[in-house]
Amino acid sequence: MSDDSKPLFSRPVLAAVMLFCTLAIWLLNLSATSSKLPTPQIEKWTTTSGIPVVWLKQTEWQDSNKLEIRFSFRSATTNIKLIQTTLAMLMSDSLPLSTASINQRLAPLAASANSYYDHESQTIGLTLSNEPQYLTPTLSLVTNWLRQPDFKPRTFDTWQTQYQANPPVQHELENVLFFDKTINMNDSIADVSLKQVTNYYQSLKSSAATIFIVGDMSPETKQNVKKAMNTISEGYQLSKTSPEAIHYESVSSTIQQNEGDLWQTRSAIALMPVASIKEWISLQIWGADLVSTLNQQQHIDFVQLAFTLSPHRPWAWWNIQYANDLTKTINEPSDDVSRLMNAKSLVFVEQVPSVNDKNNFNKLLDNFTQQLEQQTLSPTWWSYIATQVTHEDGALTVEQFAKGYKEALDSFTIEDYQTALQRLLKPSSYQEIQVYQ
Repeated sequence: MSDDSKPLFSRPVLAAVMLFCTLAIWLLNLSATSSKLPTPQIEKWTTTSGIPVVWLKQTEWQDSNKLEIRFSFRSATTNIKLIQTTLAMLMSDSLPLSTASINQRLAPLAASANSYYDHESQTIGLTLSNEPQYLTPTLSLVTNWLRQPDFKPRTFDTWQTQYQANPPVQHELENVLFFDKTINMNDSIADVSLKQVTNYYQSLKSSAATIFIVGDMSPETKQNVKKAMNTISEGYQLSKTSPEAIHYESVSSTIQQNEGDLWQTRSAIALMPVASIKEWISLQIWGADLVSTLNQQQHIDFVQLAFTLSPHRPWAWWNIQYANDLTKTINEPSDDVSRLMNAKSLVFVEQVPSVNDKNNFNKLLDNFTQQLEQQTLSPTWWSYIATQVTHEDGALTVEQFAKGYKEALDSFTIEDYQTALQRLLKPSSYQEIQVYQ
């Protein structure tokens, strides 16, 4: 045998090399990025009226006295003004024989109330202390409040005036995206009456979905909370809302308001329902990229972005505020003006910077992971996930999210991101309102 035919390594040396390679791979796996995310435990029961209750807890909260309770409803209506007015009235002086708002009454008890709504779901939220000296009077007050709120005519009249002066931007966008483009959102809300408000609150009671409890509870606290939930939900009925077929018949359009210099661009796009944790992660990264990319442009003062991840017809909207004097911030007028007038480039997947640049994607993913590691320690954040991201009657439940979000994030790739955005974003639905002054 010639020297050239001799093996490169003897068997002992080859075995040592293989062992070294195995150890190297094992060490690399150990050093791979792994997010520090807690996995909440979940316990479930039903109230005496048959409403599901979901309790999220984790060991990190055992020394915390913060408790979050969310009453989730599915009272669907196209009259967004009615939903907003009802919940605003509820959060005001709706306690019987009281001129103080509910939060003024709850503040001395280390508690507060809040609400959330979209065109498909509504939430009444409570933040309270689990310490007995605060918990008992808080539950008593809240029970009286939610069972029979008092919607006062004087407060309703005041609210009408305030609404006319400050109609929410998202209502206008939601209207052109899903409903009737011909409705002027600056019109009076005289079509919403106090009687309608009272009736709509009763409709919430017959459209209950889930009660979520987030935080630490001792056995005694748990029994007290369970008793209060049974009493509050005594007249509740489960929502009979069934999944709708998704149709996106709207065609991308631009509406121009007023004349003069461009002041704001308000944009909206329909999304497909979020069906997995990786799709939710994708939207967070896409949103961060959209805001960062637009904010880097010289002619833009700031950008606001919001997601409405409702179970059947989710959407995203963003508001661009332009610089006061655009002529001073534009170096190449012929090119930049066209970009100014087109706020929708980032709804096309192929134009999203983080889709085309892996370094950009990795940076956004790292930032998101660091934020998540802080957010997941908060009961308030988990109550948001339970009511505004996951849906017990949808493809992604809070239990699935809690059990799988860490693995989904640790294994998330740019390919997952690209695939998710291709399914979620619907560029043909894009609506834009240009506001001049």
